[in-house]
Amino acid sequence: MSTLMELAVVLVLCPAALAIWADARYPHLRPKGLRRTTVHLGIGGLLAFVLMRPLLVGVAELVSGPAGQAAAIATACAVTTYCLTVSVWIVRHAAEAMRTDG
Repeated sequence: MSTLMELAVVLVLCPAALAIWADARYPHLRPKGLRRTTVHLGIGGLLAFVLMRPLLVGVAELVSGPAGQAAAIATACAVTTYCLTVSVWIVRHAAEAMRTDG
C-alpha cells in the first residue's frame, strides 16, 4: 500500500475511533433532540466544506516546516473527528427512533 493511501486510512480510521470513543465516554455531550443534532450537522458541513481550506492555509502561513505539517494534520483530524462524532449521533438518533417505533 502506498504511503498516501496509508495516510488517508489513518486520517479516517483514527478520527472515527476517537469519535466513537468520545460518544461512549461522554454521553452527556450528545444532543438530546434531533434539531440540535441537525444544527451540529450544519456546523460540521460548514467546517468541512467551507472553512477547512482557509484553516489549513492559515496554519501553513503561521507555522512552516514539519511543525506546520503536523499542525495542519491535527487541524484536519479535529474537523474530521467532529464531523464523525455528529455522524455517530445521527446513527444513535435513528437507532432510538427504530427502537421506539418497533
